[in-house]
Amino acid sequence: MLSDPTTDLLVRLRPGATRSLLLVSLVQGTFLTLLAVSVAAFGDPLLAAVSGVVALVAVSNAWQVGRLARLGRLSAALLPGAHWRPVEVTVLRHSMYGSDLGVVVDGATVPFRVVGLVAAHRVVVRRTGTAWLVDGGAVAAIRVEGSHEAYPATRLPKSPRQRPVPRLETGDPTAIWARLLAARAWQPVLPLAVVVLLFVFFVGVLDYGWVAGLVMVFVMTCLVGAVSARTWYRVVDRRLPGLVAVGGWLPVGASVTPWSPRRDSSAKTTAALRYADGTTAEVALPNAMTDLLGAVHVTGGAWVAGRIEPGRVVAVGYPGYPMVAVGRVTTVGHVPVGGDAAVGSLVSPGDVSGDQA
Repeated sequence: MLSDPTTDLLVRLRPGATRSLLLVSLVQGTFLTLLAVSVAAFGDPLLAAVSGVVALVAVSNAWQVGRLARLGRLSAALLPGAHWRPVEVTVLRHSMYGSDLGVVVDGATVPFRVVGLVAAHRVVVRRTGTAWLVDGGAVAAIRVEGSHEAYPATRLPKSPRQRPVPRLETGDPTAIWARLLAARAWQPVLPLAVVVLLFVFFVGVLDYGWVAGLVMVFVMTCLVGAVSARTWYRVVDRRLPGLVAVGGWLPVGASVTPWSPRRDSSAKTTAALRYADGTTAEVALPNAMTDLLGAVHVTGGAWVAGRIEPGRVVAVGYPGYPMVAVGRVTTVGHVPVGGDAAVGSLVSPGDVSGDQA
């Protein structure tokens, strides 16, 4: 077990999440390949070419996911008993599966490609100019301020040219992260919905036979419904960008009830909050990421944006960092300031980096 229990949990969750993504990628690639072959058999070269290109992209994506799964295993093997060394870093550019960083190792700048480091994290890295590194040579692990994740990384043979900072990466990392979570809310469903529309098109345009076509559409619609039911908890994240934009963050003492993580590192739990004026509240968190919950556990506090009234929706997180979740206020109370019902302690956003050792 790693010294940071949140990092340890995230590392243990990663293989299951990667396997699920790999399975989905393989199924999509296989299905689209069969679809391309089927269209070609009907003698439509244009549709066959389009379907073939899409199938090739899906198969390539499955191969990349498998490659990243192997990298994750190698990176995780470095962590038990390892020492996280502080290093200076420079963001070089965005890559397809993460970020390219220039990391100062023993006085020399070494280029690393870090998997999973998204735009919100790059904003934080540019602001701090620091990270923590476990260097295994060709493979490494990197942590950044405001996250407990141990991101897998590989050394690049040569340093890529540093690119200008994109306009979308000049804003607030909390707002950027909120928009990302909102976009992810529909990701599991959208590809399947597109496939259903394609089937409807083929049934209406090509001579597949209405009975067979409608059966296929029905099966695919049921599949979309099943996936939607399993990922419905993410829909609440559509509220995040608006909540973060309104702002009005206030520090609170906080603790969370015991929770079990889902495969995607999210969890359903309840947070007990205590404001400086003695106001207390319980807030249901239907889709809080492990990173956020780990920070609440370590610091004993968080920040809240929104009105604390029963039934209201608020944002719970750490302004200035990619850690935020939607919460629904269930109960509100009040205790005398300094009373025994205090929960945790008030924290500043800069306290969320955790123990890097």
